[in-house]
Amino acid sequence: MNSLPRVIHFVTGGGSGATKVALDLACGHLQHDRFAPLLVLRRKRAPLPPAMQSRLTASGVRVAWVDEGPKDTTRRQLRELIADFQPQVFVAHGFSEHLWGRQAAIAQQVPAVIHVEHNQERYLWWRRWAARSLRAHTSATVCVSQGVAERVRELRLESRRLAVIHNGVDVARFATGAPDFATRSPDIAMLARFARQKDQPTLIRAVQRLVATGWTGRLLLGGAGSKSHRAACERLVAKLGLTGRVEFLGLVGDVVPILHRCRAAVLSTRFEGLPLSLVESMAAGCAAVASAAPGVTDVIRPGDNGWLFPIGNDAALAACLQGVLAGGPAVEAIVARGRADAPRHFAIERMVTDYENLFADLLRTAQSPS
Repeated sequence: MNSLPRVIHFVTGGGSGATKVALDLACGHLQHDRFAPLLVLRRKRAPLPPAMQSRLTASGVRVAWVDEGPKDTTRRQLRELIADFQPQVFVAHGFSEHLWGRQAAIAQQVPAVIHVEHNQERYLWWRRWAARSLRAHTSATVCVSQGVAERVRELRLESRRLAVIHNGVDVARFATGAPDFATRSPDIAMLARFARQKDQPTLIRAVQRLVATGWTGRLLLGGAGSKSHRAACERLVAKLGLTGRVEFLGLVGDVVPILHRCRAAVLSTRFEGLPLSLVESMAAGCAAVASAAPGVTDVIRPGDNGWLFPIGNDAALAACLQGVLAGGPAVEAIVARGRADAPRHFAIERMVTDYENLFADLLRTAQSPS
């Protein structure tokens, strides 16, 4: 067996943002050669997205699966994998996998057990109880943003050590070939799943206000998600007379051409874990505009690298977009700072290094005499 310290990343196999982060970390461990990873995925009815499956196959990362079924089965299979792989570090990503994963790792006496909270989750009382009961046996809680950390503290779910580690993006993929801001069309993109949380209706209403000012661009709405929420957005577009000005793109395989086309990328969300779509937009040279929601404020510093507006306020969003789309030196300077911030603060390399430094510190602590 590899002499490097071994780490298991356990996460849903449904292709969520948490799945992507766990895969990024496992691939990063192979490149850094500091930890030997095993990626454990919990089966879901929907398979992994093709792009993620292709990357997983090409990466060389060792992968194992556990069943989705009864939690006792999940825990038993995890304990068996832990006994075979003998990790020094077990990282349980996301809700509610972090509960079942930590229970199995603690039962197997893994030296360092880490809980990663990826979003602003709604815990029912019995899951709050389960999470609180694991705190004393958990080495560290990692939150992907300050907003998530505040939520974890509010619910009293944090373990003996809490760290904020921002998720990372393949910045070069979005930055390469990005055209100058001034040469772009006055289009607006929002690339997010359709859900109440994402609040596309506020953006649609803001676009109606923009059209009234003479704006000539289009709004591009990309993403899958709730069919009923998308249908409600389509009805709102028709009601406001915006048919032909708003395009529903569905699930987009490659968002880079869309971001390179548009001047502005908007996220009119109500809350976030850490909105990587904004980081991608910044790296691609778009003006990043978002609601001042928890999680968003870890990414955007208003007037410095992007723009914020009050949650749900379509008038404020429209006024912000009108200034952004007009361009000019002041706008382009903010966009340029956003492009510089993306690799500085949100690169995958930085994320992997921060996690590995945490692992190493926890193992030193576990090995030192008390």
